[in-house]
Amino acid sequence: MKRTRSKVPGLVFKSGRRVGKFKNAVKNFTDQEKKDLNLAFREAALKVLNDIAKKSPEWGGTFKNSWVATPVNGKGVAKSGSFPYKLSDIPKLSIEGEQFLKATKFEISNTSKYADFAMDLIPGRFFIPKEKPDPNGEVEASGKRDITRDTKRGDISPGDGKARITAPLDWYINYLNGGGLQKSIDAGFVKAFKFRK
Repeated sequence: MKRTRSKVPGLVFKSGRRVGKFKNAVKNFTDQEKKDLNLAFREAALKVLNDIAKKSPEWGGTFKNSWVATPVNGKGVAKSGSFPYKLSDIPKLSIEGEQFLKATKFEISNTSKYADFAMDLIPGRFFIPKEKPDPNGEVEASGKRDITRDTKRGDISPGDGKARITAPLDWYINYLNGGGLQKSIDAGFVKAFKFRK
């Protein structure tokens, strides 16, 4: 399976909306002011990475440690890191001319081969790995799984069974659409730049 770059709306962190409000002023920013704004974007992306990793399901740890931030419409490539992520894991954005105004988005994605399953985006067949019978993460719920059909990772029923999940069903979509993503972005901006709405 190819690496996941989810197309779910909202996962692209559109920091450019903040620049858009002050576009004329930003054009006249000094290099230091651009660096400060760059830092604010990176701190916000870092906050998203760590918050979404905390909410991630965790069995062996691969998925939780496979989140990356990639600049959109600008120079820079994603850097691999692991939870807890550090600022050095977030690429710097260009501060050169028009490139600075374009490179104001980060795509947050997960590069593990089973990312779509872990994010409850597609159903599949799930089994307890023999080499890793117990999860690293805290068990969110336990019960039984319908093994006669494909199900989503978090779709288990109460009752006797060996199925366990370490994040609730649809945790990812709920983070995107339930306000969690925006809170993470805002907190990152406040920490780095005191750049409030």
